[in-house]
Amino acid sequence: MHEVSNWHDYQQVLRRVTTPDEGRPVSVISNHRTAAADMTVAPHASVIPVVRHVVNHEQVLRVIDPDTGQMVERRIGHLPWDLLSSAPVWVGISKASAAALREHAVHAGFVCEIHNGVSIPAQVPACSRPKAGRLLVAAVARTVPWKRLDHLVRAVADPRLSTAVRLDIYGEAGSHHQDLQVLVREFCAPVRFMGYHSDLPQSLGGYDLLATAALQEGFGRGVIDAAGAAVPSLVPNAGASPEIVVDGLTGMVYDPADPGDLVSALTDALLDRGRLLRMGLAARALAEAWYTPGRCAAQYLSLVIEQARPRSLAAAL
Repeated sequence: MHEVSNWHDYQQVLRRVTTPDEGRPVSVISNHRTAAADMTVAPHASVIPVVRHVVNHEQVLRVIDPDTGQMVERRIGHLPWDLLSSAPVWVGISKASAAALREHAVHAGFVCEIHNGVSIPAQVPACSRPKAGRLLVAAVARTVPWKRLDHLVRAVADPRLSTAVRLDIYGEAGSHHQDLQVLVREFCAPVRFMGYHSDLPQSLGGYDLLATAALQEGFGRGVIDAAGAAVPSLVPNAGASPEIVVDGLTGMVYDPADPGDLVSALTDALLDRGRLLRMGLAARALAEAWYTPGRCAAQYLSLVIEQARPRSLAAAL
């Protein structure tokens, strides 16, 4: 583990750890922010960029300029593809992420998907969820526009739900924080801002449901953190969310284009707490079986070994 705080130290560490050892190939699992810089600093290494978004033509990405080391904003088509196209393979962290990369980054070449790995607590965190009373709903997101938290605020402020539901938002304050606070006051919405918590599975243990609203979620770690606490999730049918939530088994999927569908899903959750408990246990079982750091590491190791293996002409044809 190397912790660096500036561009100079980053270059020094990367050069040191990627120095060829007895002719053995060197691979760097990078990301879209540092990929071009990594290729420039360590040209002898095989750099595998990982994209953690569901990208589109208009989306602005923050990347490191390999010439200056400064963080700059670029659209996907304006990245330095003369350099990046040499990457042997790109990785999306979900099927949705990989599919968007294939569509909007035509110079990326071969693209595969490897879901993130998330540590699951060995035991379900102790909780005391009431069988009646308010439906306790959590959201995990920075208060930025693309997370669409305003849709969740409006839903729980619906007169049919406002006295029966409470929404707690976990995450750092972002550019949309004050606007959301104004919206909460305007609608007298039952919403609390909880700030950043490092122990999310423990914090989420007392909730009935996790809810999300983002349409371009590349993976959705909060869903897996909630699953670790045996809490099911309510997610929009967009981005990677439908990949990690099995509708009706580990959570619920709603139509993000229909505000009434979100309200209806919350109403269904309110009326059947027993179903939420069953879905939460199924969500934890799925997370333990699939979304583990060990599985994720094994897939990346397999990818690196495959890239380093010499290929015969016959195999290539």
